[in-house]
Amino acid sequence: MWADLARRTNQLVPDASVSAVADALDYLCLAQLYLRDNPLLARPLRPADIKPRPAGHWGVCPPVNRILAALGPLQTAIPDGHELHVLHGAGHAGPSALAHAYLTGRLDRGHPELRLGAAGLHELVIGFPRPDIGGEITPLIPGHLHTGGQLGPALAIGQGTVLDAPHRLTVVLVGDGECETGTTAAAWLAARALSGTGEHGTVLPVVLLNGQRMGGPSILSTLSHAELTAYFTGLGHRPVYADGRDIPALRRALVETLDAARPLGTPEPSSVLVLTLDKGHGAPDHVEGKPVARTPAVHKTPLRDPAARPAELAALADWLASYQPGQLLTPQGRPRPHLLPALPRPRPEPTGLQAPRGCVAASTQVADRSANLTFTQTVPAVLRSRAQKGPFRVFSPDELASNRIDLTDDKGRLAPWAVEVLSEELCHAWAQGYTESGRHALVVSYEAFAPITTSLIQQQLKHRSVRRHAHLAPLPSIVYLLTSLGWHNTFTHQNPGLSSALLATADPTVHILAPADPARTAAALTFALRKLDRCTLVIAGKHSTIQHPLDTLGEELRHGIAIWPHLSQPGPGEPDLVLASAGDLPAERLTALARRLRAEHPGLRLRYVYVHDLTALSEEGTRPLALNSASFTAHFGTRAPIIMATSGFPADIHALLGRRHPGTRLTVLGYRDPGRPVSQSQLQEHCGLDDNTLWRLASTLTPAPKENAVP
Repeated sequence: MWADLARRTNQLVPDASVSAVADALDYLCLAQLYLRDNPLLARPLRPADIKPRPAGHWGVCPPVNRILAALGPLQTAIPDGHELHVLHGAGHAGPSALAHAYLTGRLDRGHPELRLGAAGLHELVIGFPRPDIGGEITPLIPGHLHTGGQLGPALAIGQGTVLDAPHRLTVVLVGDGECETGTTAAAWLAARALSGTGEHGTVLPVVLLNGQRMGGPSILSTLSHAELTAYFTGLGHRPVYADGRDIPALRRALVETLDAARPLGTPEPSSVLVLTLDKGHGAPDHVEGKPVARTPAVHKTPLRDPAARPAELAALADWLASYQPGQLLTPQGRPRPHLLPALPRPRPEPTGLQAPRGCVAASTQVADRSANLTFTQTVPAVLRSRAQKGPFRVFSPDELASNRIDLTDDKGRLAPWAVEVLSEELCHAWAQGYTESGRHALVVSYEAFAPITTSLIQQQLKHRSVRRHAHLAPLPSIVYLLTSLGWHNTFTHQNPGLSSALLATADPTVHILAPADPARTAAALTFALRKLDRCTLVIAGKHSTIQHPLDTLGEELRHGIAIWPHLSQPGPGEPDLVLASAGDLPAERLTALARRLRAEHPGLRLRYVYVHDLTALSEEGTRPLALNSASFTAHFGTRAPIIMATSGFPADIHALLGRRHPGTRLTVLGYRDPGRPVSQSQLQEHCGLDDNTLWRLASTLTPAPKENAVP
């Protein structure tokens, strides 16, 4: 369908229109980088027209502009019910994205001052990089699903966007330097893991083989044509080459590539378009006797100070004039008529998701059905149920069986909506593409291996933050289930650091759920997968067996914290001791301590606080669930010693409490690296969570139980 559409538009839209759009994009990119006045060269260029500190990236713009121009006619002709997305691997193409959004009239959706016209053109050029938009690709430029700037995941994210979307074509622009990253290198081959997982759309990778990284030649550019063909063929792709200088040839190459493109997950080879236009194409060959074109200088602004250097000013004037801007844009800053056939028309933005109601009720019902069941019984049931309610995917780095999550049928075949591939980065990137295109997903990983994706999650959090700033519709949450916890694992498999890293971002959408038992894990997963625009880690061991009463579950889900009456021993006034836990093993350890204290010291005023969402402990006003002062006092008192156990690092608790830290009356116990392999019981003892150490600690903090302390 896509190739036929491209053939038809090649016949209907003149090559001259596409060439003119490419030139207009190049000119607008260069003008944004350098000009602060005279945006259409209505008079000879003067030093006063030049920005005193030109900033931004030129190098990637020319090849990107040619692809955007060649895709324009195709985007215009897309029939209803089909979609074409362009995903930029490098955020450095910000000037291209802005220029394209301006020419197509999309930029005024969020920025009315940048609408097509003389005033809008002037603002676009002189304002770059605008403080309210920036100089790189973000959702503040309409139509972008991925924030560039972090090299590597774009191809995998593009693959995620087309899963379960046979109506969608995603064109991913991949830099040749980006091909050196592990995530991109893995994504080519890992697409085979998606075979048999449903009906998917098509990904068209476009490798911008411009020959340069930021500081020197790319590795890919050192391969001969034969080696390059062998490389892509070995990865399961058929390469099609074009240099971008010849627009008719580029358009024919695009048709050929689309002809050979296959839906994601199809066993036979698909295609890749390799665009060999040199980086920074169009830059002067030499200025003041020094080479400029085809050097690392073209990565950013090749001419560093034209306002102060006459030779650079003359070179820039010739360079800008070579595009003949007056032949491309009217004096009112609009594209001239011969460009219009190649410019895609703005389309309506898709309707956003509606936040579901009754999240707490639905989650507590799931917990009630899961009471007295094991992790192995509850978690697969929750995921199977969710998969029946609409688009949903589970991604895991080859760990579902190890994590006791059986999603196979009676013949041992994995559910088609679950995908395993031995790469945490790919699992996250696929889930990111899936959720950014409006569907729900879950990443399941060992707790210790999940920190590999820290940077990817943090980048997606930044992307989501910008989306909210741009008042875009909410999307499904980022949800991770971390199990196979370090408390039951070998030394090399002990690292609860992902929760620490995400809490440190202070992003208000981050939630760290630490359910105390399998029923609460089922409720936490149900709750997290129904919510929108959150980032939730559900941290739950696969070994947990103790089931706690569910009377307070609604409160736990709403507020992230509750007092457990079944382990508390109230009395008049302040408690003598507060026990608090977050996580299943901490709840198990402190439950044993609470029961012993109640049995041996019936007069002890004991309060047990269960922390379901760690963010409830945050300083008031910093996070949505942060307890206010009165609620914090109601849970933790004002004088009583507090023993808190967490499955993660104790430092997380101290950091969350911030300025309202209870001081010396708080003792936090959690994971501490033992520095060497130890047994599970030795690890608990090392971390102060064995029975004897807990009893001795309680004995030192409260007067009543001292006579029964273990010597």
